[in-house]
Amino acid sequence: MVPIYALPDHEVVGRLLPGRFDAPLPDDEAIRRIRTNAGLIPAAIEPASKSGQASKIYWVDIGTHAYRDWQHLFTIERLAQADMISTAFATAMSVLEVDDLIEDALIPSGFIFHTSRCGSTLLGKALARIPAHCVVNQGGPLQRGFWAAITHEWQNEMPLDANTVKMFRNLVFALTRPRLGSEKASFVKFISWNTLYLDFIARAFPEVHSLFLFRDPVEVIASVIKETTAVLVAKNWQQASFLTGKSASDAKKMDDVSYLAQCYNNYFKVILDSSLANVKTLEYHNLRPDTLEQVLESGFSFVPDEPVIAEMCTQFRFHSKDDSDTSTFQSDGSAKQAAIAAKDRIQIERITKALLEKLRAAPNTLFGGNEYSSRGALR
Repeated sequence: MVPIYALPDHEVVGRLLPGRFDAPLPDDEAIRRIRTNAGLIPAAIEPASKSGQASKIYWVDIGTHAYRDWQHLFTIERLAQADMISTAFATAMSVLEVDDLIEDALIPSGFIFHTSRCGSTLLGKALARIPAHCVVNQGGPLQRGFWAAITHEWQNEMPLDANTVKMFRNLVFALTRPRLGSEKASFVKFISWNTLYLDFIARAFPEVHSLFLFRDPVEVIASVIKETTAVLVAKNWQQASFLTGKSASDAKKMDDVSYLAQCYNNYFKVILDSSLANVKTLEYHNLRPDTLEQVLESGFSFVPDEPVIAEMCTQFRFHSKDDSDTSTFQSDGSAKQAAIAAKDRIQIERITKALLEKLRAAPNTLFGGNEYSSRGALR
């Protein structure tokens, strides 16, 4: 069974709450509800259908339930299965075009980009241990829906006009809106391939610092092949052309290992080509308890107090994809290296090695080449 985080967000939420999103509310009524009910968040976006149905946003009221799950969609799933979502409705995309849709919005303190399976969940979970932090780990409509709706399933380029930027800002603000009354900072961890939209996201939020986490693609692919990912699920769609930088037909012909390597190499290219000053990069093995404080300061210009750092560091003891804090973390880098067949390793390195080495040596890569670059404790 494909995990829900690898599926289109509207399909997941639609199955969890069947029949709740059929007819969109009129914009005026929807905007009034969204503004007056802080518990309402966008859970998914359904792109326009081939039959002519316009794109829709799925809104759900999660009240004061904090984001603590390692995936945003798991929070929706948990509440839906417990029958704890009493209000759910659809709206047109046009509600995102309203000025100041979320009037008490928090400007995010940091964005997390990544290659997948490289410590991004750990960082998000560490930040989320603090009640004053609102951390969105791969928010439902940011998984796929927004991008698919705006580009018409990747038939068009991403528009850079002011209205699209406003829509994206409103979407992020709606996800990170204060719901508990105690939030002082917010963070967003994007799905891996959202890295390809780095320039657009930075245009929408020029004031926000970003951190890109990466890892040897050999180890990433060893994990992804075992468990799958949204990128792999998209291989036979038009989206695959965008992900790989190749034609859709060429992407479809690739074996899974080559396809994934092309995707990750494309991420590396976007990061290396970017001239954005507030984007830093970090390799997986350099995210550790002894580096966390510097990572937050250098990556996000975020300087929490020592007790806050100490609490966040407790996350490093546990497996980041176990929300119960019962599974202790075990380093698996060597096992992942050993799991890749020799022919696949050669192919991965042929595609990614040059840009991976450039990324490691790039001036915006934290701890590049210094004492923290030992492969001792890793996450």
